[in-house]
Amino acid sequence: MVTEKKEELRITDKEEQLKIVGMHCATCVMSVSKSLKSVSGVKDAEVNLATGSAKVILSGNVRLKELVKAVRKAGYDVATEKFTIKLNVNPEEMPKIERKFENVKGVVDVKSNPGLGIVSVEYNPESTTPEEILKEAGVKGEIINEQRSERSILYKDFYDLLKRLVIGITFTPLTYLFPFFLGILLSIPIQFYSGLRFHKGAYRALKNRTTNMDVLVSLASNILWFSGIFLHSTFYADASLLITFILVGKTLEAYIKAKMSSEIRIEPYKATLKDGRVVNSNELKVGDIVIVRTGERIPADGIIESGEGEVNEAIITGEQKPVLKRKGDNVLAGGILVNGYLEIYVTRNWDRSYIIQVIESVRGAYNARVSIQNLVDKVSSVFVPIVITLSALTFLVWKFVLGYNLYSSLFFSVAVLAAACPCALGLASPMAMLVSVRRALKRGIIIRDGSILEEIRNVNVAVLDKTGTVTEGEYVIVSKKEFINGALDLAAIAESRSIHPIAKAFHKMNMKDGKVEQFEEFPGRGIYARINGNDVIVGSKDFVKSNCDWNVEDEGDILVCINGRAGGIVNIRDKLRDDAKRVINYMKERGIMVIIATGDSSNYADEIGKELGIEVRKGLTPDNKAELVKELRENGNKVMFIGDGINDAIAMREADVGIAISSGTDLAKSAGKVVINSLDDVIGLFEQAKLGVRKIKENLAWAFGYNTVIIPIAAGLFYPTIYLPPEYAALAMGFSSVIVSLWSLVPI
Repeated sequence: MVTEKKEELRITDKEEQLKIVGMHCATCVMSVSKSLKSVSGVKDAEVNLATGSAKVILSGNVRLKELVKAVRKAGYDVATEKFTIKLNVNPEEMPKIERKFENVKGVVDVKSNPGLGIVSVEYNPESTTPEEILKEAGVKGEIINEQRSERSILYKDFYDLLKRLVIGITFTPLTYLFPFFLGILLSIPIQFYSGLRFHKGAYRALKNRTTNMDVLVSLASNILWFSGIFLHSTFYADASLLITFILVGKTLEAYIKAKMSSEIRIEPYKATLKDGRVVNSNELKVGDIVIVRTGERIPADGIIESGEGEVNEAIITGEQKPVLKRKGDNVLAGGILVNGYLEIYVTRNWDRSYIIQVIESVRGAYNARVSIQNLVDKVSSVFVPIVITLSALTFLVWKFVLGYNLYSSLFFSVAVLAAACPCALGLASPMAMLVSVRRALKRGIIIRDGSILEEIRNVNVAVLDKTGTVTEGEYVIVSKKEFINGALDLAAIAESRSIHPIAKAFHKMNMKDGKVEQFEEFPGRGIYARINGNDVIVGSKDFVKSNCDWNVEDEGDILVCINGRAGGIVNIRDKLRDDAKRVINYMKERGIMVIIATGDSSNYADEIGKELGIEVRKGLTPDNKAELVKELRENGNKVMFIGDGINDAIAMREADVGIAISSGTDLAKSAGKVVINSLDDVIGLFEQAKLGVRKIKENLAWAFGYNTVIIPIAAGLFYPTIYLPPEYAALAMGFSSVIVSLWSLVPI
């Protein structure tokens, strides 16, 4: 009976294997397991610390994306991989392509950029491969990898269009100059080579039971070309001119896309290994030692093992002022050593370096969808059938109602097909998004999710971490007192294992030698260490008192407990950021309520709040911060959280808009939808969001307005005062998309 039951479960339930990143203790296992089991449809989750894996049993229709989201929300990560594919499809076809990928097993997330024809697929390498995904989705295209970069593929598309355009420009005038039969022969290269991509696109769309711009172009050109033959008219030449004019617009559009893509590509740098060998930075491995001399670029993320020098990190931060780096400091690939000499221990491979992650994040941000895009998708899905219907009605009215001849009726009917432009609708949002994200990047603002450009405009509550966000995060000890001799020395040794800003204040003390036998950090609360046989607890008042027999009246900002007894107190201070008041006043003027949420339980937190004139919630754990954000959202607020530490990551993910300071931890930066260099960049982010959303609306207004005006003109509604021949209707259609692309670039 037991065997039969197991067999039944194996048949009805689905299983998903995940590789979990960031677990280091039994508590982590419990947290990950709890987060997975909280997802509706998850029957069971077995998490293994030794292998860093999770086996999830699914009893319902659960998307892999929900599992990954739950793990990341808990402060951990799932090892996923991505591949990017270039498709030769029109913008209005992208929603259907996305749905095909989303329905494939092992796919976590799908993001597309209709403007560039690029689809990025995040998948679980434990359960599938790019080849299997493409096969199951039934999609064909070129995968972008190191050999076939996005830039080269986009330029390939541009050159292909350019070749077809050259053929069109060369032969089209001749079709009008030469006699009928020779003119038809000269039009064949244009109709069936230059126009082939439109005919193939139309066939592909109709085969998939959908419609797109290619259907309109192919239908219009074929009607003209074959009508020219049967009616013995110059319609065949008009068909050549129609295709050529459309190619003019499409070639310009492809050039703009390729040019914009090339601006965010970074080639690997040259790296000199300590043994003298010179390699490309993408060949470096974790543990390699590289030498960097004055004027050279830092080839990889790492830690300075020896030497010192001034590093210009403008490529990452946008700040031109060099920063002095010494032994033990972190450095990032792309920085330039202005002067000095460095030996760097490589801590990340090239494809995991911060600068590559930034580029991938920015590309991902291009693919974000704003809410108005849903309306655009609905319109696009019925646009072409409506246009074809209007074209047919135009023919019937001119032929049978108004009594015009076949030539004139076809003239207006085909003009409607040639003039209508669904591509401008599809490009309106992606092109504006692409330019906005790029513009923000130039200001040092890294937008990982383009949708925040819309979301941030609705924010009415901002929750800010204190240390390192509102303050500079450079704590100094202003006073200290020992109750047990040597307690503060033990505290300094324990804090040497932590990178928290408060710990760094202890680093400046003259530490004595001590063996750290055990160490554990409790984000937002404090640390525990066993040193030379002594149990040492350092942290906030509540944390230390709950784990120690605190029997003295003296209290400080930080308490030290030795072997269960009060060991000492430390009072610390931090400096308010220069831009803190300006940014908080800016948000207040926008009607945003500002709250400081901090793990600091000292009176200094109250002093900061009083100076800034805002509410302070102090003594909060990471979970408390996340609960605060959740509570605010449940009350109908749109919440923005700004932080820089490990203890802010959960709250950032819980917020509608999570913003990380770039000087913070890697976990905080990965949790934020936006990464900024300084608090002052928050103002720039609001301004860019305002401009970006306005551009989207203006582009859509043009796209809808163009079609609303051009179709009646093409149908001959104002004939003979105003009318539009099919070939010039096609030119207008081609430039409609170009205008959307160019207007997105105008910074007003």
